Amino acid sequence: MISGAERGKGGDALARHLLKPENDTVEVLVPRGLGSRDLIGQVRELVALSLGGRTDRPVYHVHCDPDPAIQDNDGARARFWALFEAEFRLGGQPFAGAVHVKHGRRHEHRVYSLVRQSGAVVDLAWDFLRRERCGRIVEYEFGMPSPTPSKHSRAIVSALRQAGRDDVAAWMEASGTTDAARPVARLSPQERLIETRTGVPLDDLRAAALAAWTASTDGAAFLAALRERGLDLRQGRSGPVVVDRTGTAHLATRLVGAAARRADGTRIPAAEVKARLAGLTLQNHGETHGQDRRAHDRSAVAQAPGGGPRDGAGAGGNPGREVAHRGAGGTDADGGRSDRRSVEHALSRLVARPREARLRGRLRLMAPGRNRELAYALDGIRRRDWVWVPGMTDIWGLPITPDGRPRLG
Repeated sequence: MISGAERGKGGDALARHLLKPENDTVEVLVPRGLGSRDLIGQVRELVALSLGGRTDRPVYHVHCDPDPAIQDNDGARARFWALFEAEFRLGGQPFAGAVHVKHGRRHEHRVYSLVRQSGAVVDLAWDFLRRERCGRIVEYEFGMPSPTPSKHSRAIVSALRQAGRDDVAAWMEASGTTDAARPVARLSPQERLIETRTGVPLDDLRAAALAAWTASTDGAAFLAALRERGLDLRQGRSGPVVVDRTGTAHLATRLVGAAARRADGTRIPAAEVKARLAGLTLQNHGETHGQDRRAHDRSAVAQAPGGGPRDGAGAGGNPGREVAHRGAGGTDADGGRSDRRSVEHALSRLVARPREARLRGRLRLMAPGRNRELAYALDGIRRRDWVWVPGMTDIWGLPITPDGRPRLG
C-alpha cells in the first residue's frame, strides 16, 4: 500500500489535477460535508470553510494506492481510510476526492479540511510515519506476503506494539524488513521538481561533481575541474554551491556526498568537503545575476531583426517593440510614464478618497520636494462645477454638498 500526502492552500489547480484526463477513468467521489456539485466548487468550499482557522495551508491532499497483490482493491482502500481518519482524528471532517484508474491500477485521492468547527487545526506531526503504519496494517489484513519496504520499518514496528498490534509487528519482523538496508530515493520531491524545471538530470550533475572531486586534491583544483565540465562554484546561504548551466545552485556537500554514495555506497562526509573548500574565496551566488540578465537582454536585442541599442527616439529599435524609458524630468518611480500620465493615474485614485484624506494628501504634496503638479491638479478638481447647499462650507471655506462631499460636474 503506497500513500502520499501534501498540505497546501487548495485552489482550482488542485481540483483540475484530480480531474486530469491523462487517467484512464476518473470517478468523482460523493463529498462529505459539502454542498457543491462539481469538484472545483467542492475544493473552493473546503477552503472557504477553513477561513476561521489559524493556518495558511488549510487543506490536506492524500492518496492511497493498494498493491496489485491485493485482490480486493475497494476493500483495502476503505480500510485504509478508516484507519487514516482514526489516526488523525479526521472523522466527520469535510472532504472531496476522486478515484483514478491509471495503467490498470486503481487509486484514490481525497482532499480534507484541516480546520475544525472550533477553529483548531488538525495535528499532522509525523504524518508520513503514521500513514505508513496504516498502510502496513492494511497489507497484513489483506494477505500480502510481505510489507512494502520503508525506511521507517523499525519505528513502525515499535508503534504497532504500543498500539497492541503485535500480529502486524511480528509479520513485519519475520519478513526481514526491519533488518534490511534503508531504501533511499533517487530524488527527493524538491529535487524532482528542480530537475523537471531546469531539464538538467541530477544524476549527470552528481557524476560530473564527483569526477571533479576525484580529479582534484584541493579547493582550487576542484573549482577548475568543475569549470572544465561547464559548472561553477559559488558561495550560497548554507555553504558553497555548485551552479549548473541554468544558474541553479546545488549545495556542494550534498551533491558530492550523494554522488559518492550512489557510486560505491560510501558517502563523502560534509566536513571533508567543507575542509577542502575552506581556503577558497568565492563569489556569492546571484551577485552578478542582474548584470548577467542585462547583458543577456542586450545580446537578444542586438541579435533580433533590426536589432541594436534603442535611444529615446527609437532609432534602430525593433518594429512594434516598446521599451520603457523615462520622460523629461521623470523619476525612477514613474515607471517609464510621462509626467502627465503619472499625474492622471494618481489623481484618479486621490479623488475617490474621503475629503479629509484628500486634504491631508494635498498638504503632503505641497511640501518641499513633493509633486506640486499633482497638488494643483487636485485643487482644480475641487473647484469644478460643484452643487452646494448655501451656508455649508468645508475646512477650507469652500462650499460643499448636503452629504458632506463635493459633487463633481
